Amino acid sequence: MTKNKFKNYLDLLPLAILIVSAIVLVTKVITYDTFFFWRHIIGLAILAINIGLFFWRHQIAVLALGLTLFLGLFGVLSLSYEISITTTYFGKSEDFKIPVFHGQPIFLLWLLIHFIVSGRYYVGIVTRKYWEVLFDDLKKQPA
Repeated sequence: MTKNKFKNYLDLLPLAILIVSAIVLVTKVITYDTFFFWRHIIGLAILAINIGLFFWRHQIAVLALGLTLFLGLFGVLSLSYEISITTTYFGKSEDFKIPVFHGQPIFLLWLLIHFIVSGRYYVGIVTRKYWEVLFDDLKKQPA
């Protein structure tokens, strides 16, 4: 196995974590005879899209997975049965509290893992050349 192929397989680690989390979510919903919240439905739909993107274009899928993790971090979606939103404040007094973080802490860990294994896809992402190369590669490669 080449080094590049190993890195591509390593990019699937955060996706595998999300898939396992989604399986646990679905199992708990069925076992406890409850319903999905809207955040669960959004999370499962976006997870299915991410899986499809990995079959289509690897780099696009990695970027979409990063966006998915950001959405989960801020509570837009959830793949956990218990939706846990935490708010962390800066300041000790009741009169002076500035919110620093509001979201799901588990997604912070998953995002960290994603950036460790797939950080190479984010180098230069804010430049115009990055996006030009990405779209040129999309035009050249057959679907």
